[in-house]
Amino acid sequence: MRDRPPSAPEPPPAPGTWRRVVRLFMPYRAAVCVLVVLITAYSALNAAVPLLTRVVFDRALFGPGGPDLPLLALIAGLAAAVACAVGAVDLGQTWLSARVAQRVVHGLRTEMFGRLQRMPLAFFAAERGGEIQSRLAGDTTQIEYAVKDTLPGALSGLIGFVVAAGAMVTLSPVLAGVALILAPLVLLVASRSGRALSTLSADGQRTRAELSSIIAERLSLGGVTMARVHGRRQEEAAGFAAESERLARLGVRSGLVAQLVLSVGHVFFVLTPYLVFVAAGLTGGITPGTLVAFTVLQARLHQPLWQILHISTEFRAAQGAFERVFGYLDLQPEPEPETRQSPAPGPGALAVREAGFRYPGTGEEDRPALYGVSLDIPAASTTLVVGPSGSGKTTLGHLLAGLHPPTEGTVVIDGTEFGAPLPGRICIATQEPFLFQGSVADNLRYAAPGATMDDLVRSCRITRIHERIAALPDGYDSPAGERGALFSGGERQRIALARALLADASVLVLDEATSALDPLTELKVVEAILAERAGQTTVMITHRFGVLDSFDTVVALEEGRVVEYGSRLDLLGDRHGLYARMVRAQTGAA
Repeated sequence: MRDRPPSAPEPPPAPGTWRRVVRLFMPYRAAVCVLVVLITAYSALNAAVPLLTRVVFDRALFGPGGPDLPLLALIAGLAAAVACAVGAVDLGQTWLSARVAQRVVHGLRTEMFGRLQRMPLAFFAAERGGEIQSRLAGDTTQIEYAVKDTLPGALSGLIGFVVAAGAMVTLSPVLAGVALILAPLVLLVASRSGRALSTLSADGQRTRAELSSIIAERLSLGGVTMARVHGRRQEEAAGFAAESERLARLGVRSGLVAQLVLSVGHVFFVLTPYLVFVAAGLTGGITPGTLVAFTVLQARLHQPLWQILHISTEFRAAQGAFERVFGYLDLQPEPEPETRQSPAPGPGALAVREAGFRYPGTGEEDRPALYGVSLDIPAASTTLVVGPSGSGKTTLGHLLAGLHPPTEGTVVIDGTEFGAPLPGRICIATQEPFLFQGSVADNLRYAAPGATMDDLVRSCRITRIHERIAALPDGYDSPAGERGALFSGGERQRIALARALLADASVLVLDEATSALDPLTELKVVEAILAERAGQTTVMITHRFGVLDSFDTVVALEEGRVVEYGSRLDLLGDRHGLYARMVRAQTGAA
């Protein structure tokens, strides 16, 4: 059974959550003001109907002289006009509240997506994909519902309560006091229950995120394959069931707490009319019309109060969603690159000066991935980077591509220091290529949106993948599958290499980008790429280099340091050197 990973204690809710929510509506304050006016008009028009009922009873039906038919007809016409006005106002407030809700949620969603795109790569290495999806999709959906329905409902309930209470005071202050005497008790119970509901809602949101993570990981192609290979399907199903059961229990508890508030409100709604009838019997001067109008107003009073009680539970649930979204919005994104000047187009000369790098989260006593690295990679040159596993090759490739800024030292291109990716200037192809769920052509054009079909075919011929794509039912318009699952590992790498070639960058870094190819195909692909990029800078990081002899310079890394740096023939001349020993190990040469 899959154990649920222990979670760190959640930080207490930020006291300024609702202040931040209010600030979200500041750009739309004019629309919110119009919405308040519409809701007030809606509540006032609804309160006018009971007052018309009082006139019907006291003057039109039972007034002096018997039924007054012209007055009855006039009141009926006024009631019809009020009903039409109520419908029109309700339609207007629905449209306006939906528009404001969509704009607010759109702003939150796009701001969070943009913030996440600027986060360091280490964040995505540590954060679970399901958690990100849950906050970006699930939480924003709950906020959308809260803004579109819950907030207007709260305003409508509050304003309706005030208007109905004012009309009741106008009819009879004594009866109004009796009708409202229990309202504070109901609101107190709602407030106390709301705190518990807020905690349960936050737990529910975290559990939904855990479920999303399980689904994203365990139902991916790799997850399903691994579960079948190791016979873990039952354990995975049991782990999912346990998490789902936890969410179900939280749902039951949340429902009980919410219903407690509504049950207390129900007692209030049933008992209050009879208290009013008793008070009417003890109070003189209450006409039948006044009592009927007051009874109708009680219903108009109970409806918004019931609405407020119901919405208070929704607000507590929305508070958890707001806090989780704000938690992502408060993340510190990667700082902007400290480039002294915008690198102008150049030939692609790279220089590394005493560069070091330590991955976040490692202790000070841990050895850094790189330290004291100094290199000169001339423009239009080809450089091979080799070394044992864990020697820092990939880290160096990431520094050269700008994916990580060095923690010390500098990386320079054409005389300009940089510490972030430079699209169009530097491109990197990695060992694990990422293909989107789309067509092969869409994946290729991601690097060059304006590329023609001839461009796509040319780059794919260079990487020896054109024939495979052309044999598909729809050729380049065929789907690549989830993360490129319809292709083998080597085919995905060759598609990614073709995409990198289409970028036509001054510098291309190949980080184990041919590791899934057989040696003969790898040799042909590498030679074809180097021939295509003649006159441009290419850096290749690889474990398999024994037969690669088309590089100007070889860099050998060991334990995060450059231990050898020079031409291939010079390094082979040192029989005891790292490069020569690794070549002998791969080729079996004496």
